[in-house]
Amino acid sequence: MISCIICSRQADISAELKENIASTIGCEYELVVIDNSKNDYSIFSAYNEGVRRAKGDILCFMHEDILYHTQGWGMNVYNHLTNCCIGLIGIVGGHCMPNFPASWFTMHAISGQNLQGVYREGNYTTDYYLFDQRKNGNSAEVAAVDGMWFCIPKNLFDKIRFDTTTFNHFHCYDLDICMQVIKNILQVHVIFDILIEHKSPGNIDITYFRELDKFYKKWCDYFPLTRGWEFDVLDMNERLFLAQQYMFQLRENLYLRYDVKKMSSSFYYKLVKKVKKMCHRILGI
Repeated sequence: MISCIICSRQADISAELKENIASTIGCEYELVVIDNSKNDYSIFSAYNEGVRRAKGDILCFMHEDILYHTQGWGMNVYNHLTNCCIGLIGIVGGHCMPNFPASWFTMHAISGQNLQGVYREGNYTTDYYLFDQRKNGNSAEVAAVDGMWFCIPKNLFDKIRFDTTTFNHFHCYDLDICMQVIKNILQVHVIFDILIEHKSPGNIDITYFRELDKFYKKWCDYFPLTRGWEFDVLDMNERLFLAQQYMFQLRENLYLRYDVKKMSSSFYYKLVKKVKKMCHRILGI
């Protein structure tokens, strides 16, 4: 059985999502909804509570703003996780975690597919994204996946858990659990035979970068980490440069939010300066 674990900002998930799961999953399942309407949980504590309540042998962690576009997706999950080398599957993810505070997409080495919801001129629509250069059959090995949807065998939670000691918000739970899976000598994969619509693009704020810094400090001895993609020196340096530019753009955006005096003492500014220094040392410029 698959346990669908959802941390909800309401007392219950929407009727639309309930009906969508029921009509597409194609196997026995249960819904484990963590009511976070009073903001009692971080995503880490909510998911740990979901693990505790779950009765299924496969745990599927999902956002409440998704819809499934693949019939029988539950059996596809089982087919992927019968491979004893795979400890976690997701929909989209990155092949490299660099040696500075950054997420899975920063190095522009991505695999997976999804339907991303967007609003254009007030109208909702979806854009289809496919990154399949490293596809091997119906999956690709990666270093980390996006947290909108991922599945893990329940028995693996004898060795891993969502880290409520280091983190206490709603960011980096996906990166951290992927690193725990990899630390246990298992692979993380994105899969191409389940298509999911994600209605919102996510939220990046000051808390995101603070949590990202915690994540980097926890796992920095393992970085840089690459999976499923061979980088030569020139390619790696170019991608590091692009990541550096991404952080520079962040700094420019911050000047629009803070005056210079506040900026020089802000967490954002210190983080960007640290990344710039690392990139210059790595690139030799």
